[in-house]
Amino acid sequence: MELARFSAPAHIDDVGPGSDFPVRWHGLVSALIAESTEVSGRGAYVNPALRPGARDRKRAITWTGLSRPLLMKHRDDRRAAYAAAESRDVQIEYLEWHVEKTGGRISRVTFTTETPEYWTLLAEVHPDVVLALYRRLVSPDVAEEDLFPDGGAYEPRNRWNTTDGIVHYIMPINSMGDLLGVSQEIEPSQHAVDGYDALPYSRATGADARINFDVWAISRLGLSVATADPPGLYMIGWDDSGWTKPDGSPVGDYWTIQRGAPGASVRVSYEVPAEEGFLVGDIRIGGREIEFGGQIAEHITMSAHVVSEGGA
Repeated sequence: MELARFSAPAHIDDVGPGSDFPVRWHGLVSALIAESTEVSGRGAYVNPALRPGARDRKRAITWTGLSRPLLMKHRDDRRAAYAAAESRDVQIEYLEWHVEKTGGRISRVTFTTETPEYWTLLAEVHPDVVLALYRRLVSPDVAEEDLFPDGGAYEPRNRWNTTDGIVHYIMPINSMGDLLGVSQEIEPSQHAVDGYDALPYSRATGADARINFDVWAISRLGLSVATADPPGLYMIGWDDSGWTKPDGSPVGDYWTIQRGAPGASVRVSYEVPAEEGFLVGDIRIGGREIEFGGQIAEHITMSAHVVSEGGA
């Protein structure tokens, strides 16, 4: 069956009825996917909007949110890896975050997997919606001029999406285009029989490696594989087991999904309720207080979902 239209990430409806945004979003995503690409073996990565098929098997390709290259570079000094990871410019695992502090200690960390393509198109079609969303998600102080300088086009690297907040990706290789692009990469040897045979592998990121190897493995079974609908990057879970409050007792549930849904979140914040009487920076993970957002990101499970043709 041919996919009628790609949905917005996490099925979020920011525009309501009567807008042509959904049609334009579908066109943008579809243009990023070739009709069919023989990525490995006998199968192919396909555009489900152009190539009908009963792709009834869903698979979550998963990895964790902290930069793998930084962990490798600082393998004997975890704190150094966390400190380096605070720059948005190195948050390359399709997860970016913004840290807020009170009195020098972390009070809230907000994580996003929202793509620049979505927000740029939304700003082009509905600039008023983008302004309203920024004011709701980041600050009521956001001004139109901040997002649309001199009344011109939307500026993704505006202050409220960099120094003063976070809405969507700004790291250059985090995007819908990069996700779908790496999904269509061709296995180098062209005749691998398993993951080991597909080596050597040059990509350093954990996310791209996981996506490549999983897509290639499915394709080698002779199946067609495609992005699940809705396409996107998601936070599908987090593990705070063993985290402790200042008194040594287990932490509560301090996670809040701001956009998306459980198992498919695109914006999540971590903040201790005021009545608890302490801050995120007072929580200990493995006996160490939280100093950096990367300490939390390491415990977030990321995912991209694909579907494959049944029968094998």
